[in-house]
Amino acid sequence: MGWRERIFETIARVARLAAGLAPRLARVLGFLFMHGGAILAVLRGAAAGLVLLLFSSGETAPEQDVNCLALNIYFEARNEPEEGRRAVAHVVLNRVADRRWPSTPCAVIAQGWPEAGPLCQFSWYCDGRSDIPRAGPYWRDATRLADMVYWGRSTDPTGGAFWYHADYVTPWWSKYLRRGPKIGHHIFYQDPAPPKAPAVKSGQPRRI
Repeated sequence: MGWRERIFETIARVARLAAGLAPRLARVLGFLFMHGGAILAVLRGAAAGLVLLLFSSGETAPEQDVNCLALNIYFEARNEPEEGRRAVAHVVLNRVADRRWPSTPCAVIAQGWPEAGPLCQFSWYCDGRSDIPRAGPYWRDATRLADMVYWGRSTDPTGGAFWYHADYVTPWWSKYLRRGPKIGHHIFYQDPAPPKAPAVKSGQPRRI
């Protein structure tokens, strides 16, 4: 077989291969066209979960902080009213602003609870379930509210709360804190009020 024949044979093989791959490629492209938005949302959610894992300590960029807040809103309160979803995000930022907790939202959310064993401050983070949000309106709303709260476009409805729990449980620690508002199905708590100094009666003799 001469070189011309070899060239023609190679072109024929490539053409046959392309013809066989064309239907498959068309199906893939069609799927991506129909479901591209959902796929992108899932990838963004997975990226957010990876950010929370990788940046659970140390400094993080604002975009990473917003992603972590969005994950916490989604898994902790996506079925709550909007005020309740914002409230959960504000609790995280209230902790960030207090020196008793880590200095970034991602680190606060990933923080453990040594007094309670292998538990987390926010249970979804270590409950053994998937931490990838499902594409759809709940995730889009969580990212919107996270951005709003992070950049100061939301008033804190909790009154500066650091803790909360669902209204169908009564955790042991709640009795040591000052109860704040009930928003949706969550009850929020602030630091306990400082003890009052004993009153001194006027005219009371001074003890020596």
